[in-house]
Amino acid sequence: MSTMQDPVVGTGRKKWWYSIVMMLMFCVFFVGIDVMTNGKITWSVWPVAAVLFFGVGFTLLNKFGRE
Repeated sequence: MSTMQDPVVGTGRKKWWYSIVMMLMFCVFFVGIDVMTNGKITWSVWPVAAVLFFGVGFTLLNKFGRE
């Protein structure tokens, strides 16, 4: 029987920057696929721009826009 707790299970809320990190991971994924297939960044500019604009923008608005 182990006395260590499961690090994934938590009782608190996620940090405010958690969504931003998730959006950046999606962006790295899209750019990585684009670079691996074409050798340069071509089509991935559009999904990356959309993810950063909406995902990160709304996360920051939610964090700093509340009273």
